[in-house]
Amino acid sequence: MEYVYGEKAMEQPERTNEMSGVYASQCVELARELGFPSISLWAKMQETEGWQKKFFSDGLHLTEEGNAVVYREVERVLTETWLPASELPYDFPHHSQIDWKNPEKSLQQQQCSSI
Repeated sequence: MEYVYGEKAMEQPERTNEMSGVYASQCVELARELGFPSISLWAKMQETEGWQKKFFSDGLHLTEEGNAVVYREVERVLTETWLPASELPYDFPHHSQIDWKNPEKSLQQQQCSSI
């Protein structure tokens, strides 16, 4: 497989933390103009010393702590704007409600109740 940027992807000007911040800022501004709530995960993560290693396992994929930041921010915005995460319906059953001897039956239910 050939990659567009090859091994020098980090040397490309658009692949910097500074440019990621510009992009994130523009996304937040667009959401504001359209009247949508938004989250600047970039800004939130920058608040933490050593965020690169704490929140990302390889520079792209989130660690457990990184996922926790995303969850808390999404939950905060949903709660502040219109719907607390605790009231969101499940598309699938909660893992505690799955019959592991017959998971197909649990996953075929039309509507799952929230916990």
